[in-house]
This record gives sequence, C-alpha cells and structure tokens, in this order.
Amino acid sequence: MAENRKAEKATARRASGKEIAESALSPRVRATLSIATASGLIKGKKGKRLSGRVHEDLFDAAVAKSGLNGADLIDYALAKVALEDDFAEQLIALRGSISKDVDLDA
Repeated sequence: MAENRKAEKATARRASGKEIAESALSPRVRATLSIATASGLIKGKKGKRLSGRVHEDLFDAAVAKSGLNGADLIDYALAKVALEDDFAEQLIALRGSISKDVDLDA
C-alpha cells in the first residue's frame, strides 16, 4: 500500500513538472510531439528499453535546443526521425517523369 502511494506521488510530481516544462517548449517541439501522439506513435505504456552512451556536447546541445531531457528527449528525437519529411527526396525522384512537351505555363 505504501509503495502505491509513493508511486502515485512520483507520478504526480512528474506530471506537474511535465506540464510546466511543456509550456516552455518551442512550438516546433510541441508540434512534433503532438503529431507523433496524434499518429499513434506515442501512446500507452512505454515498453521498449533503450540504453547507450552519447557524446556529451551533442546531448547538451539537444537539451538546450529542445528544452527536454532524459526519456522525453529520446521520445522527441525518435519522433523527429519517424515523422521526418521526405518531400525533397520524392520531388527529386520525379525528375524527368514529366514530358518536355507539357505546357507548364497553362
């Protein structure tokens, strides 16, 4: 019973801290996380464990730019990769697919 109360208090602290932190996030970070949530990429219980070492300067720069840290930073970074816009690559792949005699001024 005491363990449940401790877990509830820890969750409440994280939730209240997260609400404060979210208000300080840039619109770009909020939009990315919102789109990832709406697409179903961020839902339910976290079940995948990730561990590794990263370059300190890279990590510090990512924290400074995103306003996130720890697991929230990892979620954001993974969402950026998962939602990456590939418009430029698709456009380049279309090169030469339209006949030269098509009137594009019409």
